[in-house]
Amino acid sequence: MKRKSSLELESSSSKKNCVEVNFSDLPADPGLRTKIWDYDPNVREQVRKAYLLKGPCQPREHNFPMRPFGQKSRRFNTVWFTEYSTWLEYSIAKDAAYCLSCYLFKPDIGKQAGDDSFVGEGFTNWKKTDSLRQHAKSNSHKDAWSKCEDLLNHNQYIESTINKQSDQARIEYRTRLRASIDCSCFLLRQELPLRGHDESENFSNKG
Repeated sequence: MKRKSSLELESSSSKKNCVEVNFSDLPADPGLRTKIWDYDPNVREQVRKAYLLKGPCQPREHNFPMRPFGQKSRRFNTVWFTEYSTWLEYSIAKDAAYCLSCYLFKPDIGKQAGDDSFVGEGFTNWKKTDSLRQHAKSNSHKDAWSKCEDLLNHNQYIESTINKQSDQARIEYRTRLRASIDCSCFLLRQELPLRGHDESENFSNKG
């Protein structure tokens, strides 16, 4: 038997840890979270749903620190939590703002994904508050938020769709079965054979 290398063991261990996720212990602070694309694909949707059910991290009672901007100092304003209540998050660890929906669904395609300030490094330029409004209007954010709504919409779950299809197939099967039984009962009462009546050469249901 070939012994596994230490690199292979570390890889298998990391994969195991990635699959085994304690959803109740997911980091609330957006600056301390694992990247969504680093989770195993088998649990990624469950992680997304867990964060959506918790809602964005908005520590309103926190004493937000000041940051120097030229001759003035500014800090995060809790009013923004009210204005962008569905997606805006704040990291106490990083003193930075994040976007919950973009964290959950922004494509992992590097620079092609656009500005990463609300996902990776976090937004810290409290002077340029228009950036919050611009982010909310961006196509990438709207697309991410749309996917969040779809995930929380139980009617669009794959499982629900499969169940609906199964129910419909079951109804159609019972209808065909009932019709077959009724026809068989009728033929038996009339002492008629369970076969076609056309014995010509071109008929496909002879005998």
